[in-house]
Amino acid sequence: MRSMIYNLGGRLQSVDFADKVASAAVVADLQHEFSSAVLASCVVCLLHTHAGHEETGIFPSVQPFEPELIRMLLDDHNEITRRVVDITKMADELGGTDVPERRIELGARVNRETNEFFAFYLAHINKEEVTIVPRMKEHFTNEEMRAMQGKMMAAMPPERLAGFLRWMLPSLTLSELTGMMAGMKHGAPPEFLKFVTGIGAANVDPTRWAAVRERVGF
Repeated sequence: MRSMIYNLGGRLQSVDFADKVASAAVVADLQHEFSSAVLASCVVCLLHTHAGHEETGIFPSVQPFEPELIRMLLDDHNEITRRVVDITKMADELGGTDVPERRIELGARVNRETNEFFAFYLAHINKEEVTIVPRMKEHFTNEEMRAMQGKMMAAMPPERLAGFLRWMLPSLTLSELTGMMAGMKHGAPPEFLKFVTGIGAANVDPTRWAAVRERVGF
């Protein structure tokens, strides 16, 4: 999630919004098509749907013994949705405008509001890491938590899962990536392992990926 935010934040800062063609990719990464969210892969879409996956794949297991914590995190998720709706509306307006001066004006507003959203989202991630993650370690084994993660990944449409993995795999440390791929080698169906390793080979630094392949043996 942080890699997505840092990357898009840098692009937002430097893009020429007056140039409709040059800024098209950045604008597209801000437009969440809620009606087709299953296939949406823009950065803001993935940030929003990640929260949804937590609500269905993690929160129900934690809620019985941490109801107040889950209520607080759900309030954050509602705020995330509200901000995503606002950003999408602004990006839609920007995408439909051809006048350079108006595009610059709208671009400055989009940049400001999106960075406010990023600040809120990063604070939310930090909050989760010091609240729900320790509670889960108290109540669940590593195997149970891996099963939750696996269930969430299995429930995603392939296109959405690929969108997450393109960001996730290059963001992991060598140790984390090795551990993840070793676990998949020993527990995932062959077709799923092939799916993930294909994304890794295409997106992870070749030297790091070669090291993972050597350590895991695939």
